[in-house]
Amino acid sequence: MIKKIEEVLQHWGEKCRRAGVGGGLGSTLGAVMQWQGTPPRTGYGSKTLLGGGGVDLAASEVDAVLAELGRQGERQDQRLAQAWAAAGRSGRPPFCLDTQLVLLAKVRYLTDPMPLVEQQMRRVKIDGRRTYDLRVHQLHERIRDGLKARAEARAA
Repeated sequence: MIKKIEEVLQHWGEKCRRAGVGGGLGSTLGAVMQWQGTPPRTGYGSKTLLGGGGVDLAASEVDAVLAELGRQGERQDQRLAQAWAAAGRSGRPPFCLDTQLVLLAKVRYLTDPMPLVEQQMRRVKIDGRRTYDLRVHQLHERIRDGLKARAEARAA
């Protein structure tokens, strides 16, 4: 676990809960500019409310990193589903690590109060505590790297 990233993710969760994830008050063009491309389908888009409400820059940057991670996961999940079907398997195919990390972020930080570790593990389909701790660390690394890349892109 990376302590600073944990704090940033907790801040993101709090801001998203306050702003109401799933809303959508901003314009389409504003959302495209904010996300530097297509905004996520499940996100809240661009929110700038009068009176200080809404999501701040730090939370929107975390949301953008998670949205990109989610898009990568969707692409990988499509390939997994095709391979699953080609192997003659029926039922729901497994999902990739990126999808699991995004789901972990939503379960861990958007749920108030934060569920117990055992509940998080069950919701995200993680079998062991060591694997759970590894996934939290991997999530933190991905968020850290994504935030760093976005900051460097803005500075360039």
